[in-house]
Amino acid sequence: MSARALPRAGVLLASLVLAGCPVAESAPPRTSGKPDIQVAALEQRIYQLVNRERAAKGVPPLQLDAALGRIARAHSADMVRRKYFSHVDPDGDDPSERGRRVGFECKRQSGRSTMIGLAENIYQNTSYDRITYRNGVATYHWNTAEEIAASTVRGWMKSRGHRNNILQLGPTLTGVGVAIAPDNKVLVTQVFC
Repeated sequence: MSARALPRAGVLLASLVLAGCPVAESAPPRTSGKPDIQVAALEQRIYQLVNRERAAKGVPPLQLDAALGRIARAHSADMVRRKYFSHVDPDGDDPSERGRRVGFECKRQSGRSTMIGLAENIYQNTSYDRITYRNGVATYHWNTAEEIAASTVRGWMKSRGHRNNILQLGPTLTGVGVAIAPDNKVLVTQVFC
């Protein structure tokens, strides 16, 4: 091995180590190649993937409801605008109260019981998989809408409460709402009635 090869190998190793580590830099991140995520199409794909999970377990599909979609979208947008991530908003309103506020009351039969109120799944995703730095320049590795939809539903299916909301027999209606934050977070809300 020549004396020249050693420093080059050291630079390569340092580049690989730093690739996964965010580093404060004065140069702005490069954002070329950022996909144009169509929110309505992403909402539709999440809805389809949820129904695919239901079908795999022999559960009837949920039907999209425009009013529930508006409720879900408003919650995602509110989480982006007020910078929080919770089923309960900063005013103390839960999904059912947010529904009642816009005139949507959910009552459904589940066996002999009457269920009152909306169930809700939320998920915080990102529009990129990772950021790498080379010579002080950040490069985003962007997710496609399909990757965002699939990872959102996979995340819900790994969580007992969210999985139960997706697979339970009681709800027949749903709405999905997505909002994308300036920092590339993707906030997803799904409500069930």
